[in-house]
This record gives sequence, C-alpha cells and structure tokens, in this order.
Amino acid sequence: MRSVKEVWRSRAALAAVVTVCVVATTLAVTGAGADTSGMKFLQTGHLIYNSTLGTVFHIDGGTKAVDGQVSVSGLGPGVRTVQTDKHGFMLARGSITEFGKSDLKVEDPVKAPSEEQPTALEASGAAYAVYREAGAITRLGEDPVTLPGGGALGPPVVTADGTLWVHRLNSRELCRLPLEADRLSCPAEVASGHTGALTVVSDQVVFVDTTARELRAVDADGFGRTVPVPAVPMTPGSIIAPYDVNGRIAIVDQANNELQLVDAGPVTGERQAAAPVARKLRPGKYSQIASTGHGLALIDSTNDTLVTLDADGKQRSVQAIPPPSAKAKPDKQDRPTLFRGADKRLYVDSVAGEHSMVVEDDGEVTEVQAVGPAKPSKTRTAKPSTPPSTPPSTPPSTPPSTPPSTSPSTPPSTSETSKPPRTEEPPPPERTQGSDEGRRTTKPPARTEPPVTQKPPRRTTQPPSKPSATKPPKTTPPPTKPTTPKPPVKASPAAAPPGLKASPGDDEVTLTWRRPNLNGGTFVSYSVLQDGDPETTSSTQYTWDGLKNGKSYTFEVRAVTRGTDGELLIGVAATITATAGAPSGTGAFSISYGPKADEGPDSNCPKGSEDDCHYILLRGRDLEPNTDYTFRAYSDNVQIHEAYTLSTDSNGDLDQKKFHNSRVGETVYVTATGPGGPYTSNKFKWPAG
Repeated sequence: MRSVKEVWRSRAALAAVVTVCVVATTLAVTGAGADTSGMKFLQTGHLIYNSTLGTVFHIDGGTKAVDGQVSVSGLGPGVRTVQTDKHGFMLARGSITEFGKSDLKVEDPVKAPSEEQPTALEASGAAYAVYREAGAITRLGEDPVTLPGGGALGPPVVTADGTLWVHRLNSRELCRLPLEADRLSCPAEVASGHTGALTVVSDQVVFVDTTARELRAVDADGFGRTVPVPAVPMTPGSIIAPYDVNGRIAIVDQANNELQLVDAGPVTGERQAAAPVARKLRPGKYSQIASTGHGLALIDSTNDTLVTLDADGKQRSVQAIPPPSAKAKPDKQDRPTLFRGADKRLYVDSVAGEHSMVVEDDGEVTEVQAVGPAKPSKTRTAKPSTPPSTPPSTPPSTPPSTPPSTSPSTPPSTSETSKPPRTEEPPPPERTQGSDEGRRTTKPPARTEPPVTQKPPRRTTQPPSKPSATKPPKTTPPPTKPTTPKPPVKASPAAAPPGLKASPGDDEVTLTWRRPNLNGGTFVSYSVLQDGDPETTSSTQYTWDGLKNGKSYTFEVRAVTRGTDGELLIGVAATITATAGAPSGTGAFSISYGPKADEGPDSNCPKGSEDDCHYILLRGRDLEPNTDYTFRAYSDNVQIHEAYTLSTDSNGDLDQKKFHNSRVGETVYVTATGPGGPYTSNKFKWPAG
C-alpha cells in the first residue's frame, strides 16, 4: 500500500485508498495514529477555524468534504485563515499562528502588526494578511516579510505570480509588492480628490477611477491604457469585485442596488468594448463581492444572505448563511467572510467558522459543516440535481436483492440480510451534483462491493459462536480483570507566558508574549494586571493605554485555564517593567519648525497661506548608517503629503527639510519606518508665520 503522503498527493487515487487517507487524517490529528510525519494537507481547498471547537479544518474544494484538522485552542471567533503549499496560518486580532502541513506542528503565535481583523489573500507560493486601517502588510510563506503601517489602504488584489497590489488612500499611490521583494514600489499615483479601487482582469491590474469614470491599466512602469466609461454610474461608495467575470468588471451601486458589468477588453488590449450590462439586484445592503472568473457571489449584510449570480449578472441562488451556534461567542463586529481561494473557488465562512459554503463557477453552492473529516453536510441550491441514470463507476447505493456470491448461511431473501455486516463501517455518501468525476464522492466503491462477498459471513457468525476455533474459551482473564482504570491526570496551573516583551508608546505600553505550557488544562484567556483589576484577552498581545509618559509601570501576564474537573486555574505570572512614552527604536528622531517653503524645490503652498507655509525640519541621530527610511508627515492625525524615502549618512545621521505645512494651530508630527523603528517624532502645534 502507498504511504498516506503519496495518497494525498494523488487526486486520482482509488476510492478505497482515499478512504484510508481520510481515516489516517483523523487518527493523526487526534493522536490515535502512530506517525504524522508523512501526512500532508491537499494544496487546494480552504482552511477554516471553528472557534467553538478550537480547531482549524481543511475543506477539499473538489469533494466538498473535510479531510483534515488541527487543534488550536484559544483564538476566538473572527479568525481569518490562509494557506501556502507547506503551511497554514490563522490570522487572529493581534496575532498570527502557523502550523506545518507535513508535521501538523503548531508554532507559538507571533505578534501581528495591528490589532484589526486583516484582509486575507492567497496566491501562487504565498499568502498575505493586509491590515487596511493601519496600512500594514504581512507576507506569509517561504519568504515572509512584514511592512509597517503607512496609512489606510483600499481593497488589495494579488496577481497570478503572487504580486500584491494596494492603494494607499492618504498618499494616493498605487503600490506593488512582488513575491520576493522586501519593500513596496509605487509606480503610479491617483489624481487628487479621485476615488476608486483596484481589480484584476486577465491578470492585468486595473484601477477603476469612480470619480473620472475611467478604467486605467497599471503595471510596474505606471499607468497604461485609459478607457473612459462615462455611461456607467459610479460613486465613491461603489463596490468593485477584485477579479473579473468573463473579462468584465463587476461594480455594485449600493445606493440603487444595481450591478454593472463593464467590458474591460479595451483596457487589456484584447478587443473592442461591448456595451455594459446593468442588472437590478434584490433589495439589500451588499458589503462584499467576489468572482470565480465565471460567476459572482455577494453577501447581503442586512440578514447575512449569500446571493450568487452567473457571468451575465442573472441571479442563480439565494441562501441564508448559517448563524453561529449558542456555544459561539462572536464579537458584535464579526461578520461572515467571502474568500477567494487559490483554487479560484469562493468560500463563505460563517461568523464562528462552524460552516463554510463553497461556491463553484456555475453558482452551485455546497454547505460544509466544519466538524471533522466525516460525511459533510451538503445543501445544493443553485441548480437541480441531474446525475446520470447509470453511473459508470459508482454502484447503486442500495445493494441488489440477489448478490452474486452470498454464503448459504445468510439467505438473500430480504435486504436486511446484507445491511448488518456494514454497520461497523460508515455508509456510502450520496453522489454530489454534476456528472464529471471531479465532483463525485470517492467513498462508494470501497463501501458497496467488498462487504457483500466475503465479509458478511465472517461478521455474522462471530457474535453467536463465542468459542470459535481462533478464540479458545477465556478462563484466565477474569483474575487479571479487577485492575481499576487510572484516574485522569489532574491539570495544574499553566506555566508563565514565555517571551514577555514591552513596547512603550505615547501614553501606553504594548505587551507581547508567547503561548505557555498549559499543563493539561484547557485554555480560557490571558489575564493582564497592572495595579488593580486584571484585564482579559484571548490574544498574545495587549496594549495598556491611559498611562503617563515617563512613568514606569510593572505588568503581570498569566494564562487562565480550566482543569479536568472544571475548576478555573490561574497560571504562573510573567512580569515586566516598562516606561510609557519611551522611543520604540534605538536611535533618536525629532522634528522642528523650518524655513519658509518657498525656499525649497518642492514647495507647493496653497494660495493665501504663503506666510504660514514652512518646511518641517527632520533630524535623525544614531540610526542605521547608509540606510533608507520612509517618512510621513501628519497634521491632527491626517497624513498631509506623500511619503518620502531618505537615506542616512555613514554615521546614521539625517538632517532634511521636507513636508511644507500651513495648518496653523494643528498638531504636527512625523513617522519614520526602517531598521530599528518604527519611530514617531515629537509633536507640536504649528505656529502662525
């Protein structure tokens, strides 16, 4: 027999071998198997984290069945999940947890660049977590990188080669992060005051300018073809599908509940433009849209409903997204998510990750319950079932009344005689809809043919004939039976959280740590204490704000667990002392009021404010020598200019005048990102000229 690893790599394996693979998956993850080193998740499909069970499940997109699971407790609802070919990642608020697909080893959570819920994307060889509010980006996989926040981002997209594209809303830049790059490059800039979003058409990145009503191709060299679409209604609130549907861009006008399908052939250079198609949508508030390439799916957030459309925008199905169970405890802001996998299928995950709805190209929807590698719960809604009347390779689900080879001791007069032998094995599931082999469940052949020939006589005769030839009468076991089972080992309080670190900030301190040894207990929460009542969190990061800059504070972090008897256990404390307001880097960075902006080459002062328009002086000391740092200026917490990348000298020093400003009375500061950072300068109110 082939190894489990070989079986999982082959999508064309025999049904019986696939059955063995599924069983092996369950054994390996639950601990009943002997060796998990050879097991590997399929590289297609989707990961979903069920917060109620504290388990991440893998759904095979082709069979619509759960085929693997890993226990990772304590992450809570709202976790996004992504995968590469070798690793899986759970993106919780404030943390990222990784596990290996080959060995199922769960690593300690690492700090995420933001506490917000990220946008998750998968691509060739990589996965991304994009923190849109903070502007931070984390690439996961073989070449990981984290880019710190630089202002809010629009919806991101990723191309087939793994290049991520983002729209920086404050600086108006369109930026790209190739698969092996460690920093963004920004080849294009949107006109001031214009709104829009990125999309991908036939792997060509396009910016949809909703202000100018234009489609603009963009690549590493900047903007390319521009195609006006004046007849298409667009507003700043329009929702744009991140990927095309049969060469057309799907745009939802939220105000009028209308879908526009705009032909993007001219902007990609493929063909002349066809007339746009307008479709009225059913009443609702559409918050998410995604494309398989040949069909669309939308989420109506008024009642958490999934709506699927065909390539022409015609409605195919409407289905309620399963609500969380009574055991789930989602946050109020948690909502179902619409995710496009690397296999181009769409996956709609319920709030607590207890269900996923798989959407195919043709709008067919399958509901899968994330409960383990067993028979999935399926609901077909998009089209009627039309399976062939005589499947060539799948036996009928009911055994024939006269099996060809039945033992004389089990007469075939009734159907009941053939059922008892199969009660020790699960019955064959139904065929899924469709006639292609890729959508056929692979279990029936292994469940219907062998049992009716040789297994039934052996299994039906064993129970009544206790003293069989192979089992002599048991006369000796009774004396050894009085052994009483050992009681379960009682859990003890968890160890101190390792790796506790403190990162001081303005009026706050951010604490990070790693998951400790739970010593047999079940994770409940973390307790963070600083002079008074403890705060509670399920993340491995906590920011304690409202502190006084320059004052030292001592913090305690403990893991709270539940023992085998249900008792709450308070773990050992990890302790650290930090001073609020201290700089986050090793060097020093400050700003001051500079000369009038008309003295420099990049001045562009608003008319009427020339007297108040001055530069900001940047001063850096003891930074990394001969190194690039990216600077951004803010006035009353609003970014006022595009970012500048400046280099330190051989001593790590920097003195520059940049960022003209005329906002009298507003609080001004500058941030710098680079080695040793991020840095935030001192703050001061901008004086009158």
